[in-house]
Amino acid sequence: MTARTDHQDRAPDAASHSRRGLLTGAAGALGVLAAESIATAQPAAAPVPVLLGQPNNGATALTSITTTTGESAVLANPSSGRGVEGLGTGRSPGVFGAGGISNGIGVDGSGGGNGAGVRGTGGGNGPGVKGSGSIFGSNGVEGDGTGNGDGVTGGGAGSGAGVTGFGGALDGAGVSGTGGTGHGPGVKGTGGNTGGNGVEGFGTGNGGGVTGLGAGNGTGVTGQGGPDNGGGVTGIGTGSQIGVFGRGGTGGGPGVAGAGGTIGLSGDSNGVEGFAGNSGDGVAGSSPAGNGVHGTATAAGGVGVLAENTAGGVAFRASGPAVFSRSGTLTIPAGKTSATKTGIPLTAASLVLATLQRDKAGLWVRSAVPNVAGSSFAVHLSKAPSASTKVAWFIVN
Repeated sequence: MTARTDHQDRAPDAASHSRRGLLTGAAGALGVLAAESIATAQPAAAPVPVLLGQPNNGATALTSITTTTGESAVLANPSSGRGVEGLGTGRSPGVFGAGGISNGIGVDGSGGGNGAGVRGTGGGNGPGVKGSGSIFGSNGVEGDGTGNGDGVTGGGAGSGAGVTGFGGALDGAGVSGTGGTGHGPGVKGTGGNTGGNGVEGFGTGNGGGVTGLGAGNGTGVTGQGGPDNGGGVTGIGTGSQIGVFGRGGTGGGPGVAGAGGTIGLSGDSNGVEGFAGNSGDGVAGSSPAGNGVHGTATAAGGVGVLAENTAGGVAFRASGPAVFSRSGTLTIPAGKTSATKTGIPLTAASLVLATLQRDKAGLWVRSAVPNVAGSSFAVHLSKAPSASTKVAWFIVN
């Protein structure tokens, strides 16, 4: 019994030694693996500093600076493709540039290909690009085109204007343009494809929508119509207001002048045309002391003023006295039966009308005979009057 008991006591002891050996071996293996992991692990990549005075190449992410108050600046953003991004707070600009004291530009942009050099997109009703001139009269925004390029180009969206200008409080112009040294226009506008106007002006108060001031012999405003019978200048009045108004110069210059076709060449186009609505006047002129409407023909075959009614109605109507240069009176002396009026150009179609200006029994105008070659006509009476007698004459054609 004793020997058996000893055998049973030794068996568990051997088994215990076997389990401890296994645990000890596993712990040793884990220690070796941990040591190998520690020996082969790489440290985390450190940030690459931006070095001044030399190129910093190879970046794959943006570089940004953000303040605690929200302003931020981003350089070389591969996600947006932008080289520089700025975000201001409040009313401060996102990007600000101050030019040098020798007329340096504050912000300069150069577009690639057909891209814009500088582009701005406004928020809400705010402008995309805004410029404020100095108190010394400098321009808020200025553009200089090269070659045939435009200095400033604006493209509106929907019914919005491409470029809008608001004049200063001291009669400053909303938009001012100065033409090139050759014949380039100061301001040029191209209308849309569906009847849009190239340039539109809207006056406020009593101000004009568009005002032009010519220099030398140049016109203040010049308009050139489109190839499909488009008008050079169109004015549309509202209510009882004027569609187009022109004020002549102090030296006798016309307020509005029109030249039809090409001057000196063939063409039947009209210099000035007026189209009335309903019972309005096609062309109306008024003057306190001068002529309300004045027409002058410069060739023998031309007509100074032509009145025509194509519907068979009245072609010409005068309200008030009518004065004709080819009319007057001729005095026949007493005891004479005729008198001659000289210095009157006549043609073969001229008709001379004459009538006595007094009533005398047995006395009348026997004839009025034109002399085309002599530029004169003679009036003959039925008999010689006892006193000088006036004869009124009028020439037609």
